[in-house]
Amino acid sequence: MTLGGTSLLVPVRDASQIGEARRAAVRFGVALGFDEADTGKLAIVATEAAANLARHGHGGDLLLRRADGAGLAIEVLALDRGPGIVDVAHAFEDGHSTGGTPGTGLGAIRRLSAACELFSAPGAGTALMARLVADRPRAPGVTMEIGAVSLPIGGETVCGDGWSVAFTPRGATAMVVDGLGHGPSAALAAQEAVRIFSGESRGRPREIIEAIHGALRATRGAALGVAEIDTEARSVTFAGVGNIAGTILGPGFARSTVSLGGIVGHEFRRAQEFHYPWPEGAVLVMHSDGLQSQWKLDAYPGLAECHPALISGILYRDYSRGRDDVTVLALRETR
Repeated sequence: MTLGGTSLLVPVRDASQIGEARRAAVRFGVALGFDEADTGKLAIVATEAAANLARHGHGGDLLLRRADGAGLAIEVLALDRGPGIVDVAHAFEDGHSTGGTPGTGLGAIRRLSAACELFSAPGAGTALMARLVADRPRAPGVTMEIGAVSLPIGGETVCGDGWSVAFTPRGATAMVVDGLGHGPSAALAAQEAVRIFSGESRGRPREIIEAIHGALRATRGAALGVAEIDTEARSVTFAGVGNIAGTILGPGFARSTVSLGGIVGHEFRRAQEFHYPWPEGAVLVMHSDGLQSQWKLDAYPGLAECHPALISGILYRDYSRGRDDVTVLALRETR
């Protein structure tokens, strides 16, 4: 099974935009096949999350993403740079409010969601993840939790980045691609890379890159990174061409992956594989150069143990360059 896709960004700067966030969530759910009941739950979660952004977070961003893997699912990610929450557990209790409201918003989000996590630090903002799952059978072979943000540069309607994850019997293979430049031509290159990956994902990372290289000759080309996680051998095999960064993070462990120079679809000598340990509890983060490279999860105590959606969301919130398409992909073994 292969996952991929982009995120829908809904800015929420004040209370006047809460209604638009709700309507955007409803449109998103209907387009993906949520029925009336599931769309109603999604609307409530989006409304409450947007209200928290406006009232408590001094404004922020609501991101929605298709998140298959546990049946048809939609992930809601709310990001702000507000004052943060001192006592997260208490904040989920009904009746707790710091803004004169009934104080049932976070509790309602958690009750309506199949999974819900929140990361916050006083003075450093809040990130909330809620996943809503349609009443369908769970997809087999899903052994990874995934978080992803993939958004175009401001002013563009299509994203020149892309990502995909294929689950394997021993773990997963992940890809991040960055079409050169931005706009429709970059998006075409990224989409073609994602298409080829879906048919080649059981190959080795080097083989996948070489297959995509041949397919991208008629495009402007791309930077590309492919990582194979083997949970039995406790290893990661990575091959990259261009500015796709990868970092493996574990307890007391951090290792950056190596990407070689070149342009997939045009010029590079040969894809080369590098091997890294995959410690218990590790997280893999891959991203395009739309994200600054000088980030450290140590600045967010406890975040490395959170759902990858919160990791990718906070890195996007705090380290996006703002002048290019951006993709952040995070993976860890299902807890």
